[in-house]
Amino acid sequence: MAEQGTRIRVTLRWVQILDKLEPAFEEEGEFRFAAKISSKNRGGISRETRLPRKAEFYAVSDHPAWNRLRLDEVLFEGEVDDHLKIELIGEELDALSANDQLEPYAREFNGPVGSWLGVHGPGDEERDQENMKNWRVCYAIEKA
Repeated sequence: MAEQGTRIRVTLRWVQILDKLEPAFEEEGEFRFAAKISSKNRGGISRETRLPRKAEFYAVSDHPAWNRLRLDEVLFEGEVDDHLKIELIGEELDALSANDQLEPYAREFNGPVGSWLGVHGPGDEERDQENMKNWRVCYAIEKA
């Protein structure tokens, strides 16, 4: 008999831009993001999401008062047994040159699903994967 899985939801709460990757005279950068949520369970699961969903980009400053972009976007909802991988990439769009890539984010969860549940973001661990060189991410894994 197949093992009973746990239905979860992964929600990207926010991203924070630490470097807009634009010259100082530009107030904002134009950012877009892609997420891939996958699992080895259930014969292999993969969900990809592009953000923003309707616009071409988010205009975001790196000024501390305006650099956090509240998203609350559901990236995955489904059943898993004991494995989950979260990958996020971001890029700043440039009209006259190649787009600037933010440092990619990837984290893999293994073992009991209950140990993954909660909010994962900057400041929750000693070696904090969600706190990267030029951006930060915060997401929640919860039972659906």
